[in-house]
Amino acid sequence: MQRLFAFLVVVFITKSNDVSGDFRPPAVPLIVFSPHISVWSCSDNLTDSDTVHWSGSPLAFYGLIDIDNSQTYRFLGTQPSNIPPLIQNNVVVQPWRTIYKFSTPTNTIELIVSFSQPTSIEDPYTYITFDVRTLDQKTHNVRIYFEESSRLSINDKNEKISWNRIDGDITILTMNSYNQIPFGIRGDATRNNWGYAHLISSNKNTTNGYQGFGDNLRQAFVNHQIMPNDDTRKPRHADDQSPSSVFIINLNQVTSTTISSYLIFLYDDLYSMLYFEDWQIPCWRIELNNNITLLINEAVSYYQSNMADITDSNELLITLLTNTGGTQYSLLASLVTRQITGALTRTWSNKYNRPQLYMKEISSDGDVSTVDVIFPSSPFFLWLHPEILRDILIPVLAYANNETTIDYNLAWAPHHLGTWPICDILPDEQEQMPMEESANMLLMLAGIVQRLAKTDFLQPYWNVMEIWAQYLNSTLPDPGNQLCTDDFEGPSPHNCNLALKGILGLGAYAILLNSTGQTQRATIYMNQAQEHANYWMQAARDDENYRLQYDLPNTWSQKYNLIYQSILSLNLFPSDVAKLESNYYATKMLDFGIPLDSRSKLTKTDWTSWIAAFSNDQQQENEIFSKIYKFANESPDRVPFSDLYNASNGHVLGFRARPVMGGLFIRALLESPLIENIYIQPTKPSQRRGRVNKCELL
Repeated sequence: MQRLFAFLVVVFITKSNDVSGDFRPPAVPLIVFSPHISVWSCSDNLTDSDTVHWSGSPLAFYGLIDIDNSQTYRFLGTQPSNIPPLIQNNVVVQPWRTIYKFSTPTNTIELIVSFSQPTSIEDPYTYITFDVRTLDQKTHNVRIYFEESSRLSINDKNEKISWNRIDGDITILTMNSYNQIPFGIRGDATRNNWGYAHLISSNKNTTNGYQGFGDNLRQAFVNHQIMPNDDTRKPRHADDQSPSSVFIINLNQVTSTTISSYLIFLYDDLYSMLYFEDWQIPCWRIELNNNITLLINEAVSYYQSNMADITDSNELLITLLTNTGGTQYSLLASLVTRQITGALTRTWSNKYNRPQLYMKEISSDGDVSTVDVIFPSSPFFLWLHPEILRDILIPVLAYANNETTIDYNLAWAPHHLGTWPICDILPDEQEQMPMEESANMLLMLAGIVQRLAKTDFLQPYWNVMEIWAQYLNSTLPDPGNQLCTDDFEGPSPHNCNLALKGILGLGAYAILLNSTGQTQRATIYMNQAQEHANYWMQAARDDENYRLQYDLPNTWSQKYNLIYQSILSLNLFPSDVAKLESNYYATKMLDFGIPLDSRSKLTKTDWTSWIAAFSNDQQQENEIFSKIYKFANESPDRVPFSDLYNASNGHVLGFRARPVMGGLFIRALLESPLIENIYIQPTKPSQRRGRVNKCELL
């Protein structure tokens, strides 16, 4: 805590930079706290289109403001289409908050709408805050209408939906699938259709709640009519006069002094993960005695402290990012923060009596904890919270160590655990990437150990790590015809970048051995890694660069794996290797970045940021990151920030909203000090008052 306070002092001294600028995100995160509750705006203005899931399927919210019972405007969504929109003055995306600023065409009222996400990944809710003031020095009567559509709690519009409400000091409007079948569906773009979506207000004096056909509720508000009674025709199909939950906030007389009000959107999925026949609940449930009322009360009671924590954490992170890489870098990293954390789910396992943490491979396969998706995200966690990365890897380690109902019998690390949210994959059903995943695991584990200065969590897994290291050593220096993480490019036997990863992975295992005093064995493995590195530098060399494959002269590829030598302070490859590659990449620069390799113009955002970071030329590093910024700012494809695109024209080539964007934090990891406890674990002890703390592993 003392170290955190020192960082916060820096923030308040240096936070003068304005990071909003003219940045146009490809899509804006609004409510993003899990893979299925992931709500985005994919337009310049919040009123240009309806909000959607990362996959593009509808997850609509609507917002209206009425002034003096005479003029109504839209500020969120496209409906009613005959109602004019407010003027959107700007949008700012911070790591844990998105802020929209609006004004009326006549400049009489200013409305600021904020979507704020608590920094703890256990908290499945978002605050929606409305700040209103007058701009014309007059007093105006203001009402706000906020609507949650029926799709938030179901996967398909043909499903039946039900709803109910609880009135009291706190008003809770709930919507849910009528047929609750946990783990009845799985997949990439699917959303949980079990659990309960709650829209919550803590101020019964100024806020009234309604549930019914959304079109009727909107028209009643616009026409200044008495609002309809709650609809009782339930359950019914979601596309049958689609029901909605609505709050109307009566701000009454508004002056030039800002009046603030807020709502909470909270989702309780009841069961979050089926881990090899183990039904696991969301972790907050074990801390709050399985009681949703306690979670709602906590979200309301700690609104002020949560909002202060979000503000402090945003200011701290933005300042550090700006000081590291400038305003554009800070904007990019802020944009992807919730994209990364929104792919995570922390659960509680009664079987193992511990929390478990999982990452979804969003938009590329829907797999659970894909190792070569966790790997590119690792700089984010190694910089901000290495314990989180450790916790993500432990279910993978446990699976490989035969702690589940599946007999894992492969000599290399798993690729993934199943298809979200069900872990049940057999070893021979894996997408086999032996060198890729084995090296990924060892590299990340070494990074965690170096930053935590702890090895006790590895104690059960030394046998499997030894098996992986032996596999790497026996296969190097040439991986042969293996898949690597860039499998979308097609086969690439004798891949030099993959071999590079394997060599560094072997060095990482030597680091792990050394950290537990096994110095003799560490030396043996490090010497083996050095022999393989020496071979690589000769066999992979072309005239001006290193090849795509050992057997293909006049080819090239991004050797992004080399960055882990810097992360782990390994010395297997001389600095000349990175310098030679960096100089060559400069000759391949296109309008939106550097292609992944000589086969096409496609590139990867995460890997490109890694090759930028091992450049010794600050100007070149800045130029590469400026190309990534240009892609985010100018790509014609309006989807959550993609990591796969055409470096020539900026068109997205498929992936979106993936947590691999944690790779962008590589620059901060290498150039800024390690930050402790600003992220995920709350910085204010009051936020955990009344909880039994069980969600931090080990």
